[in-house]
Amino acid sequence: MNTLRMLIDICLFRAKPQDLPTSQQLLAMTVAAGVLVDVLSLPDGRLDPGRWLFILLQAGLFAAGVWLVLRSRAMTARWTQTATALFAANAFFSLLLLPLMPALVEMMKAGPQAAPNWQAYVMLAVSGWFLAVMARVLREALETSMGLSLIITLALIFTVRMVGLLVAPLFGLHGEL
Repeated sequence: MNTLRMLIDICLFRAKPQDLPTSQQLLAMTVAAGVLVDVLSLPDGRLDPGRWLFILLQAGLFAAGVWLVLRSRAMTARWTQTATALFAANAFFSLLLLPLMPALVEMMKAGPQAAPNWQAYVMLAVSGWFLAVMARVLREALETSMGLSLIITLALIFTVRMVGLLVAPLFGLHGEL
């Protein structure tokens, strides 16, 4: 229970990733939690093998991206704790957003002319909080400035998303993401 509290404290800016134990089992649990929440947040609820593989690929791309970023600064020894903190934060914030997903689907169906509802603003605030947590985790891991870690965070998310969109057709996914 102490580790769960520490993971929540990281999301509340009260703990740092280096406070976590270096544990492959904890990392696997946070990856599994993140994947499970991603599965639960699928807009149409369909889960075929292609979507499972795609979600797992996205997690793998993200983990590899974090490793590459740490490797660029010769800090790969921090990978397990950093990845654990980032996957836990993803699961935590995705769970917070889960109840708002139906409203997002309705907004997307309405198109760009639809006025944003209150759920859109909550989602924006939670997403900003998630970015701040990710940037702080990377700042601690890379021992760099918050500005640079925010740029790295955005670049990492953008790269994983773009690669995901490029390979999505290989998994039978076309414009559904």
